[in-house]
Amino acid sequence: MRSVSPAKLFRCLAALLAALLFALGLATPAAAMSGYDPDFTVTAEAAYVVNTDTNLVVYEKNSETPLVAASLTKMMTMLLMLKTCQDQLDTITVTMPRAIDDILYPYNASVADIRPGETVTLRNLLYAMELPSGNEAAYMVAFYMGNDDPDVFVQMMNEEAAAIGCTGTTFTDPCGLEEGNVTTARDAYLILRALMEYDAYV
Repeated sequence: MRSVSPAKLFRCLAALLAALLFALGLATPAAAMSGYDPDFTVTAEAAYVVNTDTNLVVYEKNSETPLVAASLTKMMTMLLMLKTCQDQLDTITVTMPRAIDDILYPYNASVADIRPGETVTLRNLLYAMELPSGNEAAYMVAFYMGNDDPDVFVQMMNEEAAAIGCTGTTFTDPCGLEEGNVTTARDAYLILRALMEYDAYV
């Protein structure tokens, strides 16, 4: 796999998140904005753009408005996994429980084709969440870290969100299938910024 610099990867992630209706930036107060007026129409429901060299917000639109997080929810699942197990990604393995199939059955959910009874490393679960947005991979992390109770893991997600400064974020599942998973443009970047501290994610 070709090596990508953290700066280039960050720019790519920012572009991807903008396509998902979030333009993200640092948590500088809106009062610090320089009054940038884009020469295009911002059709996203929310945007929060920052100059990362100066940490000044240069444009915002509804940046504190909670919106459905969808698969951005998986960023918090990845963050908690890396925070706890970053040095054991290749040594800890998790077996897919049948219960996850039952949870995902009502949804037309994206998966990484991990089957009940199959055992994979945490690193493979990380990649499965990042690339095909595997919902079963996120639930496997939740079952593992929540001692077979994904609700315990969801509580950990909400506690971590508050700890890093999120003010408009609530999680109700580990992958984003439920509409109760909400975040703001500003909060989504706070989570991404925390993730960028881990080499395995970068």
